[in-house]
Amino acid sequence: MKITSLNVTNFRNMSSLRVDFSEDANILYGDNGSGKTNLLEAVLVLCLGRSQRGAADGVMLRHDEDVYRIEGEIMEESRSHTVSVAYQRGTRRRITIDAVVSKVAELYDRFCAVSAGPEDSEILSGSPSVRRLFMDIYTSQFSLDYLGCVTDYARTLSQRNAALRQESDTSPFDPLLVQYGSAVIVHRRGFISAVGDLAARYYSEISGGGKLNIRYQPSVGSDLDDADTAAVQASFRERLSETYRHERATMVTLVGPHRDEVLFDISGCPARSYGSQGELRTAAISLKLAVYQLLKEHRGITPVLLLDEIFAELDATRSQALIEAFGDFGQLFLTTAAAPPQLLRQRGRSFKISRGTVQEAD
Repeated sequence: MKITSLNVTNFRNMSSLRVDFSEDANILYGDNGSGKTNLLEAVLVLCLGRSQRGAADGVMLRHDEDVYRIEGEIMEESRSHTVSVAYQRGTRRRITIDAVVSKVAELYDRFCAVSAGPEDSEILSGSPSVRRLFMDIYTSQFSLDYLGCVTDYARTLSQRNAALRQESDTSPFDPLLVQYGSAVIVHRRGFISAVGDLAARYYSEISGGGKLNIRYQPSVGSDLDDADTAAVQASFRERLSETYRHERATMVTLVGPHRDEVLFDISGCPARSYGSQGELRTAAISLKLAVYQLLKEHRGITPVLLLDEIFAELDATRSQALIEAFGDFGQLFLTTAAAPPQLLRQRGRSFKISRGTVQEAD
């Protein structure tokens, strides 16, 4: 897939802009705070209907504005589609594909994108919610049924928590919580298993033999690696029963995918506690390389690749090696305050970003 053009209105610091992209590499220059990352965010919102930063729609609105709109032309195989994502303050986001109102699931079904940037180290060292956001964005692209499962689970969880707060009977929601939650767990387990093997290989190559291990840890049980769906459901029901009295006291559901974790070990030690900045950065890059290659192979689509200041801490040799590691990357968007690798400068177009405006550079 390729994004050939983008129109943005009142999104972050961008008032109004239009840009026609290269089908290869698109290099976005600019000072810090100029809007480079915001433009990448707009591209991802167009592709998937959500921000790589997990930002709510109201946060992405330009200051003192009530409506943002992102519209673009996306090539899917040999056909071009006009896609738009719009939001008005106080309402729900509106998505259209070729002027037909669509659901966010249809974006995930048609398109594919991977974003990498400095904030990715937080996947290893930050709070569990960051790791769950990572799983949600990329498991939704890996398993096209996942988005529906996690949406149904979130709705049921909200209803069950409301019943707990009101000191009402939760039994009407428990079977659905187990059903949807177990499906989420099975999907996440498959994704983390597949991406973990690839990430370990990339980490070893980039670090010169270092070891990275990634494990999915569902809150409903720690021994479910090879369990079928029925066994996951049984463990979920058992954990709900065990925690029910405590849930009555805290008025919140204490087990389920909303409490899941992903554990990263570097050279046998927990990355969150013992990883150096260099190790965390290398592991984060390895993880996104793995996601990119996994989605490319699994979906049969070359994802759009969004790289935000990814070369800022790398020397020229490592930068060149990293680009080569992505292989035939299709369409790429790269933000940088420094000169990008020569390979990229030769393959695409450059744009100067300044205060939310875009101008093509020589």
